[in-house]
Amino acid sequence: MISRTFPSNKQSTGFKKHQIALVIGACLATPQALSQTAAEPAADTKKIEVITVTAQKRVQNLMDVPVAIDSVSATDLKETGAVLLGDIADYTPGFKFSKDAVVQATASMRGISSPNISTGGDPSVAIFFDDFYLPRAAQSVMFSDMSRIEILKGPQGTLFGKNAAAGVVNMIPNAPTDEFDAFAKATLGNYNAKKFEGMFNAPLSDNVALRVNMMSNQRDSFIENVYPDYQGEELGSTNHNAARAALLWKLSDKTNLQLSYDWDDLDQGYAPGVGVSPYSYSMNPGDRKIENDVIDGHERRDMDAWSLKINHEFNADWSGKFISSYRKWEVSGRDDADGTADKTRYLDTINFEDSDIFYNELQLNYTNDKFSYVGGFTYSKENIYQNTSLHILADTVARLTTDSLNAQLVGALQQAGFDDATIGALGLPADHIWQANDWASMLSVMSLVVPNVQGLLDALGVAPFSPELVAAISATGDLTYDAIGAGLGVAEIFGPSHQGKMWGEDIMNRGKFTSYGIYSDVDFKIDEHWGLTAGLRYSHDKKDFSWEIREIPFAQPLPGLTDFLFPVMPELKANDSWSKLTGRIVGSYHINDDSMAFLSYSTGYKSGGYDSLDPGSAATPYAPEEVGNLELGYKADLWDVVRLQVVGFDMDLTNRQRSVSSKRPGEGVAVPLVINGDQKIRGAEFIIDWQAAEAVKLGLVTEFRNTESKWEQFYNADGDLVTDVEKSSTADSFTLTADWLPSYQPANGNLKLHVDYVYEQNTRADDPDLIAIASQIPGFFDDTKTLNARLSWTSSDEQLELALWGKNLTDQDVVGGVGGFAADVLGTAITSLSAPRTVGVEARYNF
Repeated sequence: MISRTFPSNKQSTGFKKHQIALVIGACLATPQALSQTAAEPAADTKKIEVITVTAQKRVQNLMDVPVAIDSVSATDLKETGAVLLGDIADYTPGFKFSKDAVVQATASMRGISSPNISTGGDPSVAIFFDDFYLPRAAQSVMFSDMSRIEILKGPQGTLFGKNAAAGVVNMIPNAPTDEFDAFAKATLGNYNAKKFEGMFNAPLSDNVALRVNMMSNQRDSFIENVYPDYQGEELGSTNHNAARAALLWKLSDKTNLQLSYDWDDLDQGYAPGVGVSPYSYSMNPGDRKIENDVIDGHERRDMDAWSLKINHEFNADWSGKFISSYRKWEVSGRDDADGTADKTRYLDTINFEDSDIFYNELQLNYTNDKFSYVGGFTYSKENIYQNTSLHILADTVARLTTDSLNAQLVGALQQAGFDDATIGALGLPADHIWQANDWASMLSVMSLVVPNVQGLLDALGVAPFSPELVAAISATGDLTYDAIGAGLGVAEIFGPSHQGKMWGEDIMNRGKFTSYGIYSDVDFKIDEHWGLTAGLRYSHDKKDFSWEIREIPFAQPLPGLTDFLFPVMPELKANDSWSKLTGRIVGSYHINDDSMAFLSYSTGYKSGGYDSLDPGSAATPYAPEEVGNLELGYKADLWDVVRLQVVGFDMDLTNRQRSVSSKRPGEGVAVPLVINGDQKIRGAEFIIDWQAAEAVKLGLVTEFRNTESKWEQFYNADGDLVTDVEKSSTADSFTLTADWLPSYQPANGNLKLHVDYVYEQNTRADDPDLIAIASQIPGFFDDTKTLNARLSWTSSDEQLELALWGKNLTDQDVVGGVGGFAADVLGTAITSLSAPRTVGVEARYNF
């Protein structure tokens, strides 16, 4: 998805490839694809211009680079209004990034994603900012004064190495320059959207330049929380601020140094869990109303980073680069996991992290007319602290206890020969033990088989199944509960005086991760037609990790009460290391000056790790994820007005790491668990860019993918052992784009209209693990069809730009996946919902 932009009307109409239109298009570059437009207008106004990339850390024509990449330019970001990675995912088939949560976001490439909650593992898609690796909680940063974003599909183990098993995203901000430049920009929209951005660049001396930028992005929620007593940040609201300062110092004609500081502050409401259960406000997410009672719902992140870059040219052929960065972040998120205001079904989760990473790379480059080489060494060290809390009310514990007693009592009656109708007449299954009628029914049935219970009723002077028993329960408060709890040895049976008390359980994790890699990559031009690229990388990862689960505080501790969700456990430590040699070999053939074909095979690797919520992984850490990818591609510039790029791929994944919701025997609720499996993914990506007329550009991008999977057995959220682990699925999507620059010039300025239409097939009906309630959710199986547009006016001197914009103009409600921690055990499934139609205005002034 490389972009082409129109020049002003007074010049020729050559253009940069539009981001959406060349998604495969980029289909052919590598790790650091640097999309640039030719400096001079094309001689032929309908001719597609040359685009230069540095995807393989070498300067090359995009159409000469035999690797799959999409490059998103600054113009693309402007036309689509993109702020975060989740915004550009709509325009890049094969790449997805979470739009709901910022701190626990998930990246996916060609259907390969990773667990987003465990700090003991790593992502399958490596995210870089300005060439520096970003761990999971630091990945989602705003596009403030961004030069471009490069998205590389398939394993990129040779040049990027660390956790690039499925692909790489590299966000590249603008660097300081030796010319004065500045702009101020404001964007306003419905839902009280306010985005402000500014940049200042100036030379401080003949060899020093400073560039400073900032962005502030706020918006109200798209969803109304009607719960009257809610206290916390507005769920689904946005409040994100960021700034960057970079100083470039030209030490000599051959050496320069750049020092930069990045600051990021996030303080907003957590993405709301939209309840879709009989206990939620509505079963229709499209109502855009929820009734969530989470206490202090929020999503916060305080992050900053210092980085250093040194570039040096030894001579005309040899150059080197050293980069070093220290980034630290503290995050906190608390979300509603049940999607209701029912206190007996309350469940929230809190994720707190306090971590940092020290990342370094030393690189050496050589290039001449026939041969180029890039090699280097990378080293990183991460310090991890994570505290994962699950909070439920005593009311919820009492409900779960009710369910357990129901199962035992109903089972006993069934074994005694009672049919369902008779059991129902006896008042079972009961709804909640704190309701006097329900508790009376349970006590009455217990009295038939447990002598101590009958003795309690005798002491109360009441008979089983009598109104007097109900009255006695109401009159004696906790007495009957305490007596039965003590008599049966079940501490979780306690009375309604504990109503509203919070029950919280924590798992604390600490980790130290050390990683290094050594790589070399060569590109050899055999003759005017044939080329060969080959590379190898050795990667080594070592992880020290620990778990600790402490005794819960629960008001005044009840005798014998222990952790209900997780067993108390002193600190458990584990360590392991993994190593892997990965590489690539690429053969390319230039058919003529305007077309080429390539065939490549590459491998990727993601280290093994530990499940932060599963201390059992101390003994059995999950295995490293390994990928092999065979790719065949063709690209051509045809008739000077059509650019064609197509690629087919066949990927084999071994030990793919996947997160499932699992409730193992003896556990209270389902929690995320990481399992391994093998996958085979085949697909094709295709793009056409057509300069249809001097003022009209059209684009088509499409993707098809088939995935076959075989997973290891696991307990699902119901607590049932899943043995049917072989799955198959398909997915396809396409994007249509159109750009028009009319000849009409109001106020001596230039108009431009950009329109894009995004389609993604819904394949949920093929999911054998889909929970039953999904069929009752309106729109859950609908395909995604999104129409977006932007109309802009730019003054003739290009100082002032005004724009009208609209997203999701058809106002489609796109419903997310369904499930959640409480979906099965409490019957409270949740989902998510996309943004509705949003419209607004934008103004930018260039100084």
